Amino acid sequence: MMVGHVEKMKVKVGKVGMGLEREQPDQGMALLRPMKLGPYQLNHRIVMAPMTRCRALDTLATPAMGVYYRQRASAGGLLVSEGVCVSPNAHGFVDTAGIYTSEQVESWKPVTQAVHKEGAIFFLQLWHVGRASHTKLQPGNAHPVSSTTQQVPLPWGTFPRDAITGKKRKHQHSPPRALHTNEIPQVIEWFKVGARNAVDAGFDGCEIHGGHGYLIDQFIKDNTNDRTDYYGGSMPNRCRLLLEITQGVATEIGAQRTAIRISPFTVQNHAIDSNPEELLVYLLQELDKLNLAYIHVTEPEFTRLMDVETWTPQHLHVTRRRTTPLLVSGGHSKDTGNRAVECGYADLVGYGRAFISNPDLVKRFASGAALNGAAKTSSFYDSDQTVGYTDFPFLDDIQSEEEVVQHRARL
Repeated sequence: MMVGHVEKMKVKVGKVGMGLEREQPDQGMALLRPMKLGPYQLNHRIVMAPMTRCRALDTLATPAMGVYYRQRASAGGLLVSEGVCVSPNAHGFVDTAGIYTSEQVESWKPVTQAVHKEGAIFFLQLWHVGRASHTKLQPGNAHPVSSTTQQVPLPWGTFPRDAITGKKRKHQHSPPRALHTNEIPQVIEWFKVGARNAVDAGFDGCEIHGGHGYLIDQFIKDNTNDRTDYYGGSMPNRCRLLLEITQGVATEIGAQRTAIRISPFTVQNHAIDSNPEELLVYLLQELDKLNLAYIHVTEPEFTRLMDVETWTPQHLHVTRRRTTPLLVSGGHSKDTGNRAVECGYADLVGYGRAFISNPDLVKRFASGAALNGAAKTSSFYDSDQTVGYTDFPFLDDIQSEEEVVQHRARL
C-alpha cells in the first residue's frame, strides 16, 4: 500500500513559515545561537525531540505525518522523528512505522521532502523495543526478545488492539526470551540496514534509541542484564551492544550523520541501573571517541517540567568532559533550556510535549509569545490523523484567549 504525496494535502504551516528571519528574536538568548552539527548548519539550538505518536498505518508513514513534521519544522532547525522500528519484531506499540522494507522507505520520502521544504534538518530515530512488547505485536505471536527473560512488571504495559472491538486495550508486556549470543550480529545488522534505508528515504541522519528501557537499554542497565556472555556482567560488557550498533551505523552512513540517545537515570520500562552517574561517565567517554553528530541524554527529571529557579546542571562536571555536541531533553522550559546552553551543560535542548501543542514553538520562544495549553495525554498515542495531532493553532491564527479555550475543549 502506497501513501499519497503530502504535497497533495492542504498543509498548514503558518502565515510566515517557521524561520527566524522575520522575527525580532532576543539575540542574547543562548537557544537562538547558530552552531554547526556535523555537516549541517543550525540556525538555533531548539530541537524537536523524538516522540511516539502512533499515527502510522500498516507500518507505513502517512500523509498526516508529513503535515505534522512540516508544521514543526523551522529553517536551520533539527527535528528527530518518532522511534521507527528496525525489524518486524521491534514493534511494541500499534500504529508505529518501520524502516525495514522498500515500501516503508517510499512512504517516508514525502515526509522528509515536506520537512526539507521548510529548510530543516531531519534525523530518524532507529528503534527496537526489546521486551517492552506483547506477543500480539510480534510476528507469529512470538515472545519479544531481550537481554533477559525477566518480564517488565506492572504498571508498565502496552496497548495492543483488541481483535474483536478494534480498540486499544492495556496489557502487561509479555515474558521475553533472551537473545542468544549468535543472534546479536543480526540485531546490529537491523540497525545498519535501517540507517541506510533512512538515508535513502531522505533523512539527514539517524539517532539510535539507546534509552528508556528499550532493547539497547535492557542490555546496558544492570537490573535487566543478567547475562553471562560477553554482553553481560561488567559495565563495558553491558555497553558493548550499544557501542557495536553505534559503530556499525556510523560505518554505514558516516559518523557525522549518526547520533545516539542514552538515559542512564531513567527507570522507564523498569530498566534501572545501580550507578547511573558512573554509567553516564563511561558512556560519554566511549561515545566521545566516535566523532558522532551528537549524543542525546535524557534528563533525570524528564517526567515533569523543571523550575528555572531550582534547576541546576547537576552533572555539569560530567557533561563538560566531551567534544561531541550534547543534546539534553526532558522537562525543560525555555528558561532552563537557555541556562543549560549558556552554562555549557549542553549544546542543544530537546522539547517534546511543548512541540506537540505549539507547532511554531521556535517562533514563540524567539518572540517571547505565550504557549498554547498542553495537549491532553489521551491524544498522545491516539490513531486520529488530525485531532490532537495537526490541529493546534499557530501564533498567527490565535485572535483571543477564548479561541484557545475552545480549541482545548475540542481535544
